[in-house]
Amino acid sequence: MADVGVAMLSVSSGLNVFQSLLPKLSDVRKADPANNPDIAADVRMGEVAAGTMTLAVGIIASSLTKSPVPAAVALFTVIILVTIYESTLKAQRPFENRPNLRLVPEGSA
Repeated sequence: MADVGVAMLSVSSGLNVFQSLLPKLSDVRKADPANNPDIAADVRMGEVAAGTMTLAVGIIASSLTKSPVPAAVALFTVIILVTIYESTLKAQRPFENRPNLRLVPEGSA
């Protein structure tokens, strides 16, 4: 039962590190990586740093408890959060069609 508490430490520290080092998901969703590749680079650098820190906490917790559960949970947390950020960064946004803005009525020009 002690493994569950330490595993939750890995999850909560992972969530905090990702929140601290990466931009908000709403900012990532609004970004256009095709026209602004810097946002994609920033997100990926943050993913590497946050993933490394989360895994480090999981490995340290595993070594202290002599159980592989905290490291496995930290790895699972990193995979889920990186997947969320990458899918948000590459989303095609099918439900957000922008209407074509026409300033001149059709047929008059």
